[in-house]
Amino acid sequence: MRLAEFLTSHAGQILQAWDEFAATVKHEGKPLDQKVLRDHAAEILQTIAADLGTPQTDAQQVAKSKGDGAHEAGETAAEVHADYRMMAGFAVDAMITEYRALRASVLKLWAESGCSDSEPTNIQELIRFNEAIDQAIAESVGRYTGQIKKSTDLFIGILGHDIRNPLGTICMSAEYLVRSGQLSEKAAAPIINSALRINSLIEQVVDFTRAQSEGVMPVLRKPGNLADQLVKIVQESQVRHPTRQLRLESSGNFDGSWDEGRIGQLLSNLLGNAISYGSRNEPVTVKMWSTPQEVIFSVHNGGVPIDPQDLNRIFQPLVRGSQSGVGAERREPGGLGLGLYICKEIVSAHGGTLTVASTAREGTTFTVTMPRFPPA
Repeated sequence: MRLAEFLTSHAGQILQAWDEFAATVKHEGKPLDQKVLRDHAAEILQTIAADLGTPQTDAQQVAKSKGDGAHEAGETAAEVHADYRMMAGFAVDAMITEYRALRASVLKLWAESGCSDSEPTNIQELIRFNEAIDQAIAESVGRYTGQIKKSTDLFIGILGHDIRNPLGTICMSAEYLVRSGQLSEKAAAPIINSALRINSLIEQVVDFTRAQSEGVMPVLRKPGNLADQLVKIVQESQVRHPTRQLRLESSGNFDGSWDEGRIGQLLSNLLGNAISYGSRNEPVTVKMWSTPQEVIFSVHNGGVPIDPQDLNRIFQPLVRGSQSGVGAERREPGGLGLGLYICKEIVSAHGGTLTVASTAREGTTFTVTMPRFPPA
């Protein structure tokens, strides 16, 4: 019996094995009945059987082996299966395991039936069956990851709209109360600073989520002078931290193509890190210099050095430095441990590098090196 015929005539046994395995898969959703467990398994099996019964060229076989087989018009059964599994709480690896179990079940039942021998025709059908399973996996995973990205984009939109707007209202209201004389600047400062802090955390979560979803921090380059933007960031940081001494040393040419907003965010994060961890009795210094092909800037602070065990992990997401010795300011407990990760992603998106050196004698220095223009 040909494998295509076997799939059709033994569909009941195969689907029963599918049900039994799917029921053992751990997931975060509610318990599923047989109908939901099977969902589009029958259609997937029919699609594979029809594929085995259709002539195939060598080029089509190569394309399918790479997951690039011809796509059916509209949604495939494998894509709809991914939708149902996602809604049921299955993780993507659990869904893939289902296909592995389906493959193993079919081959086991076919072998037990005595139909699978070493005839060239049967060997070729085995190859095509595996390619068809792989194609179904590719369709399901592609649909699953696509839905995850849509959910992520929706989350970013909701977070940006529904939280930023009331934060803006809080800041504007506090400023109005100061201007109208109903509230002193000193009393309003904690309100405004807290709102700005919350907004900063939101920005970090949004950037982290987008970088994880898209695989790279999105940047929009425009021609400009980088020094102009960095000077503004140093001035704004000085206003926010009037008791700290910030220095800026600059020499060279800083024309190029940058996402100035992202670069400003990068320097702001590095300055915030230096102020949080650096000694209150020593200045934080920003130095800028250039070469014909690159621009470089660094942020230096004195004080307790970064623990050597932290140097290899501080750029990882959700990681915070462990040191806080005498003369160093503790990081705010509300920190998410995303600041340096976002810095690294911004630099990487510009094709640059971000390094750190930290010793008790020399202090801590973060150095950013970036090409003036993106590679061709």
